[in-house]
Amino acid sequence: MAKYELLVDGERQGRVDSADDVRAWLRDYRAEHTLDDPDAAHVQVRELSSWAWLTGGRLLDRDEFLDESRGPAGG
Repeated sequence: MAKYELLVDGERQGRVDSADDVRAWLRDYRAEHTLDDPDAAHVQVRELSSWAWLTGGRLLDRDEFLDESRGPAGG
């Protein structure tokens, strides 16, 4: 199972275990930043596989996590 790292302006702000946790983190972030970053444009989501220590992980489109009607990323 992949883990996810959450970055704001390229700096790590958190690490979560599931796509649902990413959605929850983004909801909270957007609520806290309604005036300066309501679309979470400064947020990057990096998927950390078992090879992330070597590859650095893979950046995902945050829109996959903002649209709650879709399933988990990649699925």
